[in-house]
Amino acid sequence: MKRVLSLLALTLAVALTGCNSPRFQAAFVYGRGVSLLNAGKYEAAIESFDKALQLDSNLAVAYNDRGLAKYDLGRYTEALVDLNAALRKNPRLAVAYNNRGLVYDAIGLQKDAIADFDEALRITPGDAMVLSNRGLTRSHMHDDDRALSDFAAALAAKPGYPNALNNRGTVSLRQGDFEQAISDFRSALQKAPRMREPHENLTNAFDQSGKYDSAIVHGRISVQFGGGSATAHNNLGVAFRRLHQNDSALAHFDTALARDPGLVVALSNRGTMLLEVGRTAEARRDLEAVIADGTMPDLSEDARVRLRAIGARVKH
Repeated sequence: MKRVLSLLALTLAVALTGCNSPRFQAAFVYGRGVSLLNAGKYEAAIESFDKALQLDSNLAVAYNDRGLAKYDLGRYTEALVDLNAALRKNPRLAVAYNNRGLVYDAIGLQKDAIADFDEALRITPGDAMVLSNRGLTRSHMHDDDRALSDFAAALAAKPGYPNALNNRGTVSLRQGDFEQAISDFRSALQKAPRMREPHENLTNAFDQSGKYDSAIVHGRISVQFGGGSATAHNNLGVAFRRLHQNDSALAHFDTALARDPGLVVALSNRGTMLLEVGRTAEARRDLEAVIADGTMPDLSEDARVRLRAIGARVKH
């Protein structure tokens, strides 16, 4: 994910006002926040961006990167507030359109996400990061042909680009081509060893291909980044469940839902797990929440089947 404006460029932009000026101090604190964000220390990064914005409330890039940190923590509503603020301060800030597109995609507003990626590409044509992110959103819409076209364009613009490799792997994973998916995720890690998403996806790929020990290895790595995203904890919980390590599985499903209470797949997984260990009342709450959400029809139907099996009345 792109960081707009390097610290050097930002510092040069304000240096003429004096080293003790609020704008210069804001640039310095902002740069510290960027370093923390790149290191996966999201909460600490947010604190630095808060301080930068106290010093310079017009610093659009600080709103952008604070929004990105909140996105990484699954705090999507707060992220949107920051990214909207960034774009009010600077309507030509392409990376803020990109990052808002990521948030829209995460909350299921794929058409809005595509519109933001398109706007970012109008401002910065041929940007590999934006092309890759647009392709990922298209893959979420099961528009695989156009998704793969975007990944190809991203890799042509930036050969070996790890985000495009990782995102292309997710299409192969959904299509059941585990060998190609794992190859792309590993290639992404060769280019960017500290990238979180390939580890999350390898957890899922190894789980689906029955290599549960490898899934847990990558799952444990993935949750080291900023305490782990909701998706990372959910995927690791699934791997532990496959190995019948129920306490560990439930702990990770709990953490996933603490980070993102609306992560329907984690609700479904935890509800199913709770049924299996005899905690019926808690399971019912989770499975009823899956049905009430309604955004994933297959999981909603699975929840109905499981609830009927225990004699529960199910709303249609």
